[in-house]
Amino acid sequence: MKVHENCTCNRRSFLKGSGLTLAGVGLSTFLPSSLVDFAMAAGDSLTGKRLLFLYMGGGCDVINTVIPHGDPNYNTTTRPSLYIPTPGQPGGGINLNGFASFHPSLAKLMDCYNAGDLAVVHRLGYPTMSLSHFDGYKIWNGGDPTSIAISNGWLYRYAEANAINSGALPVITVNGATPGLINGQDRYVNIANVDNFDYIHAETVRAKFRNYWRDVYTKANGLEPFRPVLSQTGVKLIDVTQQYKLWDQANWNPKDPNTGAYLFPVDAATDTPGFGFGAYGFFKNLRICALSLLESDGRANNTRLAGMEMGGFDTHDGQGTTAGAHPDLLKWVAWGINSLRIVFSGAATYNPGQQRNYTAIWDDVAVVTFSEFGRTSRENGSLGTDHGQATFSLVAGGTVNGGVYNCDAATWENGAMFSVDGNYLSHRSDYRALFWELLRDHMGANPSSSDTVFPGYSSAGLTELNLFA
Repeated sequence: MKVHENCTCNRRSFLKGSGLTLAGVGLSTFLPSSLVDFAMAAGDSLTGKRLLFLYMGGGCDVINTVIPHGDPNYNTTTRPSLYIPTPGQPGGGINLNGFASFHPSLAKLMDCYNAGDLAVVHRLGYPTMSLSHFDGYKIWNGGDPTSIAISNGWLYRYAEANAINSGALPVITVNGATPGLINGQDRYVNIANVDNFDYIHAETVRAKFRNYWRDVYTKANGLEPFRPVLSQTGVKLIDVTQQYKLWDQANWNPKDPNTGAYLFPVDAATDTPGFGFGAYGFFKNLRICALSLLESDGRANNTRLAGMEMGGFDTHDGQGTTAGAHPDLLKWVAWGINSLRIVFSGAATYNPGQQRNYTAIWDDVAVVTFSEFGRTSRENGSLGTDHGQATFSLVAGGTVNGGVYNCDAATWENGAMFSVDGNYLSHRSDYRALFWELLRDHMGANPSSSDTVFPGYSSAGLTELNLFA
């Protein structure tokens, strides 16, 4: 592909002399490569479907998250300090299907679950699961259980193969560094600090970029084929930061219409549930992810993919039963997903003068969580759990086939909790099948791109779950 004939620059000389700089952004965010291939990628059209991912880093203890109360091996012998009583007992779990229970910290998920909008997928993994954080992270984000050498994420490859490249911010992540799921050639926006995301050159430099380069874009015959030029210049930086400022995220404080509680507790003034300072960074990041998808109106912005990572689930000691590290993190996740459902369904309320009248998009959004592995079925000697195998995923959205998967009397065989090396829960569903269903059946991915997104998928013979209506 040729750049417009009126553009006399070349990429290397321009970037070398321009000193493009942003505060609060990953260093390589706006220095993309292979842009021509990306701009001309063929795939799905703009369907309006959107995806928000949340990585729960450290290896979440699924057995104390989605509790197999129907398994007699879940008891006070295997988990003397971590045991959660059965539903109906003091401090007990929350019944889901008569076999599985939510940890009581996940109570905020029940409205979504009871509406049929939440799929709880237990026993998720891949053959011969790694117990290494590093390898597990690479495998879950890279999309190939046979290799940790993949340098780009499966969501990145999906975006390339399906032309998810329209608008000022087609993909946005909010994280200290670009999440592995979307990592590739650093072509997408990652906000490292939501309170300090700006182009730091003075206005005179901004004006110079605008006045010189705008003329080039004005003469271009159609914007999308010339996105490579746009992405190489300071105008792209200015456009993105100006778009971000228009969101006025610091003053967007939606509330639960039933309780009046703030949906995203980002400081003491909005911390209705009393999470404390440690939760504020999580909710600031989640708020930006939510706002980016709400602002995706198909015209100015059109963000299709958003996501973030959180840590803290590596609970080797002092894990906590109904209070402590693990229960606290589960409360954040449950509150966050409930908040997303409220704002995406258009039900949130605002202080006077803050209502933005966003269109309800819950039927167009899927929210998915994942973690690199589960934890040991037996509690260790430090009141915690060690690295294990099978884990879980929560998938929420208006078109999700809600319910519990792989945790009922029919799918939970005797001895399942100790079926790998006498200490680990075995997996029943491959994570690639879940994520491919998410991309194909929700996002509208081209079915022929399965092997591009997940190497060898078409020949792997994986059983899918039928997660979407």
